[in-house]
Amino acid sequence: MKPLVVIRPQPGADATLAEARARGLDAHAFPLFVIRPLPWDPPPREDIDALLIGSANGMRHGGAGLAAYAGMPAYAVGDKTGEAAREAGLDVVASGNGGLQKVLDAVAPEHRRLLRIAGREHVDLIVPEGVTLLAREVYASEPKPMPRELRELLARPAVVLLHSGEAAAHFARLCAEMGVDRRHVSLAAIGPRVAERAGDGWRAVRVAESTSDAALLALADEMCQEPTISPPPPARDSMNAEYPSIDAQPASYDSTPRRRSRGGTVMVALLAFLFGAAVFGWLEWRGYFDSLMADQPQEETSLEAPPADNEAEGNATPAAARSQAARLTGMSGVEARVAMLEDRLSRLDFQANAASGNAARAEGLLIAFAARRMIDRGEPLTFVADQLRVRFGNAQPRAVETIIDFAAQPVTIDQLSARLDALSPELVDKSVSEGSLWDRMRSEVRNLFTLRRDTSAVLGPQARIDRARLMLTARRIPEAIDQVERLPGAEAAEKWIVDANRYEAAQRALDLIETTAMLEPRRLKDAEGHSVEQDSPLATPASPKDGASPAAATSATPAAKASASPAR
Repeated sequence: MKPLVVIRPQPGADATLAEARARGLDAHAFPLFVIRPLPWDPPPREDIDALLIGSANGMRHGGAGLAAYAGMPAYAVGDKTGEAAREAGLDVVASGNGGLQKVLDAVAPEHRRLLRIAGREHVDLIVPEGVTLLAREVYASEPKPMPRELRELLARPAVVLLHSGEAAAHFARLCAEMGVDRRHVSLAAIGPRVAERAGDGWRAVRVAESTSDAALLALADEMCQEPTISPPPPARDSMNAEYPSIDAQPASYDSTPRRRSRGGTVMVALLAFLFGAAVFGWLEWRGYFDSLMADQPQEETSLEAPPADNEAEGNATPAAARSQAARLTGMSGVEARVAMLEDRLSRLDFQANAASGNAARAEGLLIAFAARRMIDRGEPLTFVADQLRVRFGNAQPRAVETIIDFAAQPVTIDQLSARLDALSPELVDKSVSEGSLWDRMRSEVRNLFTLRRDTSAVLGPQARIDRARLMLTARRIPEAIDQVERLPGAEAAEKWIVDANRYEAAQRALDLIETTAMLEPRRLKDAEGHSVEQDSPLATPASPKDGASPAAATSATPAAKASASPAR
């Protein structure tokens, strides 16, 4: 039986651990998050019709602010959350099992104004037409490092429970940092979105039938009972991963070495050597090699003076060709042939290195384009994240981490636009009636006088929101953020501004990665982790230094450049 690992925060970790051990599972709890409450401002009771609750932690850490809504209708994402809501004094009218979005879509017609009690890291929802959703973040999940005991436990086959997308992304990130072999770890996720956040490369990833702890434990029980099979070895490359290794032998193959006579093998080798030496001596005594060299004067002459088309093919200058011809003059035919072959091999090696370097740059650029496409769609990077680390981790480590961190919590332009539309009423109509007397007096005094420049146009709040939408469509994120920050109720868009800044930072990091793929001179790497030493064709050639003339700088042959560059 494989061990079961519970990583959800307390007190849920202890509850899940007790239920798992009651099933007879070898369960271990290693909470990788700590839940702490956040200060929040409860809206007036008369401004809402019902509450929307996505986690029991919202009820545990909501504090005294929840007392103002005692007896009000509430919609819970699951049975456990519904029980916590009832204990907090709420009237739970419905609890779903397919995610919070389905619960939101099924609210009663009389409940049009909803208050969402959520954590700092929560999933964005699509608000139905005619429904107003006001969100309040009442708790935050602080990630913790992976303990040594958990790392040792994951060195052998194990099953890990994933109760949230944030937990899945954090666990995958810790496994990458600690060097945990994913082929030993099986994941049991509470929902499809949670499984997607975990990425790929695991032994197995399965999703529970419903979003309940009982269904998740039933799935884990089944996975723990499955027989343990050694994980398959990693594929050598992506093109021949489906074919077995040529070194692999069938189970029925008898690998016992056959005994052979060592004396017989030595005798055969000695006779072959003596026969070859006798043949070579006889040919030399007969003068066969001298006559062979004397019959090829035209070929030696062609080696001493290569034709002009060969010079052009090898990119050699006339001065280099003359010096090469002078060097070959006076050599015997064999020496001249060997020298010419060495020079041709040096040129081929230089051209091969250049082609390999340019191919690595092109592959890096394709990886950067693929990462941008996935970021724009809000999809997980999966294998592209590993390629970014291998190819650009040495050249642009901060940009790579910015892209990967953003992909763990992606935000798209469409989501930013939808959230801006949902926040529009709060951004435009900021009421000061809830503030103190001093705040209301200051607001009244500010409204008495308005100073404007004659040459500038005055924009109202609704016009600024329209301009922000236009800037988002044009992907001019800084201008959109500036328009939102100038609105009267900009405090309600703090989370939106943070996500917009994250999106802009990810786009700048992608621009830097693409530029690096084209122009980085030394620190770029290929898919195998080897440094790309070939300069980019787009890079500006360096000017001659240390008194070297331009002619001397351009007269070096490719063979000389290849011999000067270090071999891989």
